[in-house]
Amino acid sequence: MTDIKTRYRYGKPDDKGCTPVYVDGAAEPAGHVRKLSRGSSPWWSESAGDRGAGSHHTSKHAAAERLVRMVDIRAQVDRTITGRRARRIQAPAGWRFASWTEIEREGYRQVRPVHRAPYVYGDEGERYPDTFADQPVTLTRVTTLHNGRVVISGTEPGDRPPYVLLMDPAHVALGALVREQEPRYIAQGQCAGCEQNGPLYQAGTRLGCAACTAAELGVSAADLPAAVDDDGAVWWSVGDTVRRKGEIHDGDTEPETGRVTETETFIAERSRRIAVDFGDRWPVRWQPAGLAPVA
Repeated sequence: MTDIKTRYRYGKPDDKGCTPVYVDGAAEPAGHVRKLSRGSSPWWSESAGDRGAGSHHTSKHAAAERLVRMVDIRAQVDRTITGRRARRIQAPAGWRFASWTEIEREGYRQVRPVHRAPYVYGDEGERYPDTFADQPVTLTRVTTLHNGRVVISGTEPGDRPPYVLLMDPAHVALGALVREQEPRYIAQGQCAGCEQNGPLYQAGTRLGCAACTAAELGVSAADLPAAVDDDGAVWWSVGDTVRRKGEIHDGDTEPETGRVTETETFIAERSRRIAVDFGDRWPVRWQPAGLAPVA
């Protein structure tokens, strides 16, 4: 183990008697030490990040060694923060991260939400995934609220009560786990394997019907994705400004434009419902096909 006394050196004291201390050959001092009194602990140690909240010590060496320990503590904190941030993109084997927008648009039925999302450091708002659902949750609904929070609901394997999870925006930003080989719904058509007409799914480079795709992947056909069937409507998000489709007649007091305050995606039904605030009453729920972008 390196002797702590060899890890630091003193610089030239300034006109206030503060002696800078350089640790591990750094170009910038880790802090400074100075003698304040003649008592039992006359030496003061203040690191660069202390902002005046240093500590008293019995000797100059003890004051300097405290700065070395502070450097080590900060380095450990930095390593912890880096590791926590790395977990945002390091998915378990066989799984990958998907955003909630992707999950809604593709209609992924089986996902593993982030169950515990602590702050990366302090309470600055950035979170990292600490634990996931042990078993995939079968999604039924994803609701985005006016404040950016998201509520997901569904079912878990076994005889369990309905699954509900409320996430704040930073938690939402982590997304959820989906299988690496999760198939995507492509369109209606004829399966090359069984020659049956119906929904076609792409898994890797293979295109097949629900039955053939499920059999190949070893899952239930009911668990395959069901992309939202919105006839090409705009994918509305909370905060978007929208316009009512249809004619506006003379004397119509209902405002033509409004703001999206909530979205609901019904996974199994492959549909969405949008809440719009037109300014003069409570938000009204609309089907996406009845709304258009504001020019």
